[in-house]
Amino acid sequence: MGRQAGSGSGPLETKLAQHLRRRGRTAPRGDVAGMVRHCLAEAAAALEPNTSRPSTVRATISGAAERWAHEGVALETVLGACYENVRAGLDYLAEQADTTASPQELLDGTRFLVRVVEMVTVAASSAYLDEHRRVAKEHQTAAQTLVSALLSGHGIAASAKRTGITVAPAYQVVALSIPPHPDETGGGIGSVSAARRKLRRVQAALASPLGSRALSLLNADGGTVLIPLGDDVDDPAMTPTPALSADVLDMIGEAAGVLLTAAVATGPTDRIPELAGRVHDVLDHIRGAGHPPGLYRITDRTDPVAAEPARLPRIPVLETPTALRIGRSA
Repeated sequence: MGRQAGSGSGPLETKLAQHLRRRGRTAPRGDVAGMVRHCLAEAAAALEPNTSRPSTVRATISGAAERWAHEGVALETVLGACYENVRAGLDYLAEQADTTASPQELLDGTRFLVRVVEMVTVAASSAYLDEHRRVAKEHQTAAQTLVSALLSGHGIAASAKRTGITVAPAYQVVALSIPPHPDETGGGIGSVSAARRKLRRVQAALASPLGSRALSLLNADGGTVLIPLGDDVDDPAMTPTPALSADVLDMIGEAAGVLLTAAVATGPTDRIPELAGRVHDVLDHIRGAGHPPGLYRITDRTDPVAAEPARLPRIPVLETPTALRIGRSA
């Protein structure tokens, strides 16, 4: 009686594992393609029937992938080299089909090849994702350091040098209000998770139209966004881009699943602390007075920065507040 399909102990699987190991031994170690062949060989040895290899193989593959990610090797390059070896493995199985291999053995050999490739691709992809998260966290920390310096007006040059982020001559200063998502109203851990997911969606949506240079200091309720502008900020004939517009605010709100409110002012970098206080005062008034969500732009540049808070609500001009009902789940 033949062995059960997929049991992983057939002679063809052993031959395939040996074939992959031979390819790994003969591969040059100085390039990605050669190292991928070596990783596949290690995976094949670990999964080879009737063998017992230490569980360090995944760590070996992950370590190699971490180095590639850190060196800037594209994940597509790694996966492309991996699947090139898959084709070589399938060619080997096709050669065996012309000899004495039975259909069941070919099926089991193919399944074994898939398991080998799965081990390598999952470990490599996970390593790349971890590296991406690490870099993103470092960038977020650097951006928060610089935005804190810009908002305080102190230590800007030192922070820019330390973080490697270029300071623009002028910024669009945004006070952003993010209302609770319906999924946050239940209380408990679920509400906290929903708020975090909403905030991540807002941060991701900000990056798409505004670019990676936009700086934000946000929590689940809102905060401040600084969007760098060029030297043409004082030229009325020029439209600074990228910048927060009503359409962009609507897009970010749609991603978050809530209707956003923002107060916006534009000015040179040395006025950021003043403008930040101004837009947040305006935003507080807008929310307190029950005005609809949308983008409120402070357009009167001649108005004194030290104006009394009671005057500030007369400065903003409403830009097409959204009236859409957004029903996205958090």
